[in-house]
Amino acid sequence: MKKNENKSNNYKQEAIKHFRLGIIDAKLAYTLFKSLYLSRAESVVGKVLAEKYLWTQKQYGGFFILVEHNAFTSFVIKILHGFDDDDRALTLKNIDARSYVDFINQSDNKRIIRKIKKLRNKRIAHHDKTVKNIPNLPPFEEIDLFFKRLEKFYNNLTKKIENSRTIFEQDQNLKNNLEKVLQNLFIGEKNRLLNNELKYDWQENKKNISESNLF
Repeated sequence: MKKNENKSNNYKQEAIKHFRLGIIDAKLAYTLFKSLYLSRAESVVGKVLAEKYLWTQKQYGGFFILVEHNAFTSFVIKILHGFDDDDRALTLKNIDARSYVDFINQSDNKRIIRKIKKLRNKRIAHHDKTVKNIPNLPPFEEIDLFFKRLEKFYNNLTKKIENSRTIFEQDQNLKNNLEKVLQNLFIGEKNRLLNNELKYDWQENKKNISESNLF
């Protein structure tokens, strides 16, 4: 019995450490995807900024498309690690089985987890040829609330076991850094285009007033 208890405690400690990082990673990936996706929405950022965000991202070919796609995929995979149905997998259930069951059976949580699992299975793990309509991600508002409930749930578990609490606010720094990156890229590209315009349309133009024979 003592051996089983030690094994159970080891699983709990491993799960606490693993899912602390897992939730952070999932939220960072989600925030990156959401920020890039909504940066092009006039209803969110307004027409002027939407055009600037879009213009900046388009200057780098498929780079931002790839970043956004990979962030989306990473979020879907990471957020579901804690809710794997395979008994061989380490999940949040290993920390407290009863609390875990209560959490996933709560109607809003069950709906979100079910939708994201379907999306993973039919759109990311493989492209299901039997599904006519590819499942979509739940609305951002619903995912935001799910993260709040998940963070609260996780902290309730860790408080009972090791009296610890994690502040999941790393995504705010990510948003700030992404904003700086896009602003700097916008400024850099505009300056590059302006320098080219000055060089070829003005400075090296043989018709400029300093080169003209009319003076």
